[in-house]
Formats: sequence, C-alpha cells, structure tokens
Amino acid sequence: MNFLTDCSEVMNNYLSLDKGERVPLGVTLHLITCKECRNQVRALKRAEKIARAPLEIPVAMDDFSIEAVMAKIAPNYNSTKNPISIAKWIVGGIAMILFMLTFGLSNYCTANKTVMITFYTLFAGCVTAYCAMFIGTNMDFFVKLMETKKEPDDTVKTSL
Repeated sequence: MNFLTDCSEVMNNYLSLDKGERVPLGVTLHLITCKECRNQVRALKRAEKIARAPLEIPVAMDDFSIEAVMAKIAPNYNSTKNPISIAKWIVGGIAMILFMLTFGLSNYCTANKTVMITFYTLFAGCVTAYCAMFIGTNMDFFVKLMETKKEPDDTVKTSL
C-alpha cells in the first residue's frame, strides 16, 4: 500500500486524474486523514460545479448595447417587435366554418352523396392546412410558450 504523506504530491496525483477515473487508494487514505487536502478537494469540486453551470447575465432586450451590436452584425435588423395579431386568423376560421355549414345544409349537398363526401374531404384538408399555416406563421409565439424541461443534475456527490 502506497500511503502518501506529502500534500503537494497528493494534490498533483489527484489533479492528474481524468474525470470519472477512480481515485487511487493512497490518495484516498491521505484525503481521509488530512483535513487541509480534503477541504481543497471539496473546494475544487464546488468550483467545477460552478464553472459547469451556465452563465446567466440578465440583459434587457431593449438595451442599447444589443441594438448597437445587432446594427453592426446585420444592418437591416429591425428592432421593433411585430405583435402577433390573430384577428385575421379568427375571421378566416369563422368564414371557413360558415361556408362549411352553408354548403352542408344546402339541398344540393344532401341530394348527391359523392359531392358531400368530396366536399367534407376537401374541407378537412382546408382545416388541416389552416391549422398548419397558423402554427407555422406564429411559430415564435408557440416556442416562447414551451417550457424547457430541466435536465437532472449529473454530478456525483461524494463525501470525503
């Protein structure tokens, strides 16, 4: 058994390990008996955890520095927000439903089953296209509504 007593040698051996590599027995025994080295290892683990965390610096989207950077990157950048107006979509949807009801309740449609099946198939395609276009043109709105699932912390907690 190789029991290390020199703290600098122990720390060099510990720091030379790859992430996830097993700590040699001599280093482990030294860390158990030496409070100073154990505290240094704990501080290193905390520093690694902090360094791995994403850097979050809140900046207002209407900040002048963002405008200046975007003007240099893309001179055609327009910083005005485009409000999402769903009034046109509501009017279009209501018109489509009224058209379907009018055609479906007419005498011409009930007399000919082939026309009725064709109409409802065509109408189903129109509703599908309508929904796809609505989602496609307002994709940024729907993306902002989605909540991202926080990934579990994959750090291994060890107590020395």
